[in-house]
Amino acid sequence: MVFRRRTETPTNELNPWDLVLDKYWEFLESLECGTKVYVPLWDKEGEIADVIEQYVCVEGILPNNEHLILQPWEFKIL
Repeated sequence: MVFRRRTETPTNELNPWDLVLDKYWEFLESLECGTKVYVPLWDKEGEIADVIEQYVCVEGILPNNEHLILQPWEFKIL
């Protein structure tokens, strides 16, 4: 089976997850400590403290300056 008419790549050779994962890891690696973010769930602003594998630690949201561990889709970069 051929994906669309103009391409010669069979559908079993297309792997869109590789593209998604590449963009996801590229985004995580581009995050820098100290970047201001907005967390809609808490309706507060904080700063990125650390990036650990697929999680992002944000400080300035919880009391006593504790870190809040979030997924990348749970905050917006300001």
